[in-house]
Amino acid sequence: MVFAKPFNAGLLSLAALLLAGSAGCSKSEPSAKSADVSAAAPAPAASAPAVPVDNAAPAEVQKMIGRWLRSDGTYALEIRGADRSGVVQAGYYNPKSINVSRAIWMRGPDGFQVIVELNDVGYPGATYVLSHDTAEDRLVGKYNQPQMGQTFDVDFVRQKKFP
Repeated sequence: MVFAKPFNAGLLSLAALLLAGSAGCSKSEPSAKSADVSAAAPAPAASAPAVPVDNAAPAEVQKMIGRWLRSDGTYALEIRGADRSGVVQAGYYNPKSINVSRAIWMRGPDGFQVIVELNDVGYPGATYVLSHDTAEDRLVGKYNQPQMGQTFDVDFVRQKKFP
């Protein structure tokens, strides 16, 4: 692994735009016309079973859930969960907790990716863009440290669960 290799920031710029844009995203309300149509439709019978809603993220994203240790130090990333909307529940530690301001998943040029933005003392706006290497069960990608003006290649190995 090469840790200090500079990187073209185009992908990170895209990720930053997506993170910034996700804050203002919301679902639109149905139009009055569609509300009138649904009001005219007969109500389902009381005994009809409810259709379950699958809010889980794709299987490829679910495989990223776990605790990961960066191969070059004590940095740990914990991905606790993800849903279909793109939201990821994540924690970051060095070794104490560092604030994760946003975490999302998306389908990127290298398949599914998790993007984690940190916002804490020493980490203002630092961003990880990571993909899952299924063959080696590693998270690999880029770490952008804007305070230093640098981007590095990084990889994380999955932490084994203890009984």
